[in-house]
Amino acid sequence: MANIFETARAERSYNKYVKGLESIDGLVETLSGPGPFTIFIPTDAAFDRLSDDQQADMLEDPGKLARVLKYHIVPGYYTADDLLDRLFLKTLEGQRLRVWSDVSEIPLGEKETYTGGNALSYISSDTVTTSVRESIKINGGHVVQANVIADNGIMHVIDKVLIPQFTML
Repeated sequence: MANIFETARAERSYNKYVKGLESIDGLVETLSGPGPFTIFIPTDAAFDRLSDDQQADMLEDPGKLARVLKYHIVPGYYTADDLLDRLFLKTLEGQRLRVWSDVSEIPLGEKETYTGGNALSYISSDTVTTSVRESIKINGGHVVQANVIADNGIMHVIDKVLIPQFTML
C-alpha cells in the first residue's frame, strides 16, 4: 500500500491540493513519514468554488498556502466512526477543526416493515449508521468520501477548502 501522499496523488480529483503540497518545502516529506495522519482533502471542485482572486492570493503567498494546507492535516488516525466521537481536532497548522454531524437534517422513512426475526434491527442499525457517517461535517464542509486508507494514515474527501481563522484570502 502507498503512503498518504502517494495515495492522494494517485487519485485525480485532488490535483490542486497535491500540487500545493508539492510546492511547500517539507510537507511531502512529512506526509511520507511514519505518521499516522488524517487528511481532510478538498476536491478540485472545492478549490474552483474559491474566486480567482482568492486562489491567486493563496498561491502567490507560500506562507499562506502552507497554513491553509496544514489546516487540512491532523496528526493521528481518525476513521469516520472516530470522528463521530470528536468535537475538535488539532491540525498541523496549530488551530482546531470543528467536527459535527447534521444527521438531524436527514429525513427518516416512515414506512412500517415487519420481519419475523432480527433482520429489521440489523437493517435499521446499518442504515442509521451509514446516514450518520454520511452526515459528518468538518468546519462546514461535508465529508463526501470517508476512510480512504493509506499505509501511514487515512483521508476523508471534503467539498470545501478549509481556511484557518485570521487568514484572509
